[in-house]
Amino acid sequence: MTHELLDKLFPYLVFYYGFIMTLFLNLPKVQKLAEKHVTPQLLKQMNAHRGLALICLFVGSVWSLQNIWYY
Repeated sequence: MTHELLDKLFPYLVFYYGFIMTLFLNLPKVQKLAEKHVTPQLLKQMNAHRGLALICLFVGSVWSLQNIWYY
């Protein structure tokens, strides 16, 4: 993998991480399912990443749009 390819893919990875984590942390059905099947420690850690997920969602979307605009 070249650094040019990584430069093109990284903004989308940041966006998808933010999107998936934000979606997971804000859907009540998914939260109830997670409480049943995920350890409390992992659930606590994921909830602690709520702010990071929102930042990644915003920064990743702007960064991805910038890449789409310039390429």
